[in-house]
Amino acid sequence: MTARYTFLTVHRPTPDAMAAALADVVGVAAADVDVADEEAATAERAWDARVLCGCRGLTGDLALYWDVYVAPDAVSVPPAEPEAASRLAARLGTVVLHPAQGVRPSAYWAVAPDGSRTRARVLEEAGGDEEWPPLTVDAVEERIDQLPGARVEPITEDGPSG
Repeated sequence: MTARYTFLTVHRPTPDAMAAALADVVGVAAADVDVADEEAATAERAWDARVLCGCRGLTGDLALYWDVYVAPDAVSVPPAEPEAASRLAARLGTVVLHPAQGVRPSAYWAVAPDGSRTRARVLEEAGGDEEWPPLTVDAVEERIDQLPGARVEPITEDGPSG
């Protein structure tokens, strides 16, 4: 079964740490994971890897964007995005955000390394690269130590639980 994940992280782990974490999350060997900056030369990618992760550095409150593709033959049932985010947060010791499906583009779920999760609102700031502006975690429903600048308030965007 194919899976696609989109994650934002507060910290920027090394590509080797990312590959090891994704391998643990999905249930494959680290050698079966290719992690590369989206700006890297495509000829250097291991396009036949069972798990492909393109990443891009961010500015603002979040350090890294992850675009993860799990090939259909990698595992029979890959974890759902909320579970994968929780496993990554625990493995890497960083807050991992994933989109709240079917709602506003600013609506995310934030998962702390201890497994706690809360709604989060992510806003684009003015300035920077127009394609990749700085991102601010404007608000969270519950306090997250790694996001000290986020206001704690109810977030009214509806969406499935994460």
